[in-house]
Amino acid sequence: MIKGVIEKVIFRIKLKRMDDWWYCTGGNCFGLFPPSFYYTHTEEEVRRITDEALERLRSMIKELED
Repeated sequence: MIKGVIEKVIFRIKLKRMDDWWYCTGGNCFGLFPPSFYYTHTEEEVRRITDEALERLRSMIKELED
């Protein structure tokens, strides 16, 4: 039980370091989500959430145009 918890904590630390490196190298300018997002969600969830985020952005753009 404790071993499983420790492994989860170590995994989360690795994801945090990966995201920090991504931010430091300018990834937030070119990517929609940090790398840890893709490790913690299935392909279907990523596709759905991406579509929702893009739709919100499109609606904001449309509001600004009007």
